[in-house]
Amino acid sequence: MSSVESIYLFKLAKDKSPRGRKAFAEKLSELFLDKYPALSSREQTLMFDILCLLVHDIEMPLRKAISEQLAEEPSLPRNLAKLLANDAIEIAFPILSLSRALLDEDLIEIIRGRSVEHQLAITVRPSVSEDVSDALVETGNGTVITSMLKNENAEISSKTIAYLVDESQRVTAYQEPILRRKDLDSVLAERMFTWVSTALRQYILDTYELDPDFIDDVMKGAVQAETDAVTSERESPNAARELVDQVSKEGNVTTDLMIKALHEGEVSMFVSMFHELTDVEESIILHMLTEPAGTGLAIACKSAGLDKSVFSSIYALGRKSSAASDAKVHKDLLKVEHRYDHMTKTAARDVVARWRRNVGYGAAINELEVG
Repeated sequence: MSSVESIYLFKLAKDKSPRGRKAFAEKLSELFLDKYPALSSREQTLMFDILCLLVHDIEMPLRKAISEQLAEEPSLPRNLAKLLANDAIEIAFPILSLSRALLDEDLIEIIRGRSVEHQLAITVRPSVSEDVSDALVETGNGTVITSMLKNENAEISSKTIAYLVDESQRVTAYQEPILRRKDLDSVLAERMFTWVSTALRQYILDTYELDPDFIDDVMKGAVQAETDAVTSERESPNAARELVDQVSKEGNVTTDLMIKALHEGEVSMFVSMFHELTDVEESIILHMLTEPAGTGLAIACKSAGLDKSVFSSIYALGRKSSAASDAKVHKDLLKVEHRYDHMTKTAARDVVARWRRNVGYGAAINELEVG
């Protein structure tokens, strides 16, 4: 720092008026930002000490610039870090998300006493200890907890992760980030299998080794639940069911209408229309839509004489919520389209006939004669 600058700062420091105090703080901040890399260790310490005293007299843009400058500074004093971390979120964010000057007890105090924005900043730190993670979970804020779960470097105790697994039955936003964590064991993943979506179930199957008998029981239960829901809906018709019945009576059930229903998430309406076009039982149709292999769906479409483009659209829409990538879905579709091309309509109808005679779904498919 030049002697001229030192003299000027000295003069400003002697002015104790609010205006003089503010001018001194602003000038010191500007010099700090401009000269910091060239300052000696002693000068840096002196600057830090003065900034601790004057930080609230500095305009917000300069405080923000200072915070950004110091966020990754290893020699940043803890007291100054705490002052900046408790400031408005625009100033606090760089320190909260990056600075290692803050101790766990500082972070926990901020979590309990500051805003949701301050809590979110802490969730993205390069490392988050178990104690800090517990404090974040104690906030009960779903957005904060979800953000923490997505941070691979956040350490979460086994007790807390088990609690969040149970909570994920109620808070669906927790499900995917929990399942993608490397510290989740297969026992907890198996527990989640009973309530997550079809797409996440497939992810669990691809990632964890689960008991085949357990999986079979769960899948049978899920299909039965869907079947019961459709049966109940038929016994108590709603507007969607009545619409399908009316369209069917008028002979206006078309593949375009059917695909549109599935695209808009009207699964029960799609199932009813697909049943009208293919004469396949609704419980089997529901099973087809959850089956990544797609063979049963291909058989039903081929049996009814539906074009391959119709089958491909239904298959793709049925997997649109899958955790699999678009590339994987496309690859799987190419395989099942190949099966579709090489099966005859007669062979497909034989399988559908076996379904009607209550031959097991999988067993009937295994008897398919590919032309």
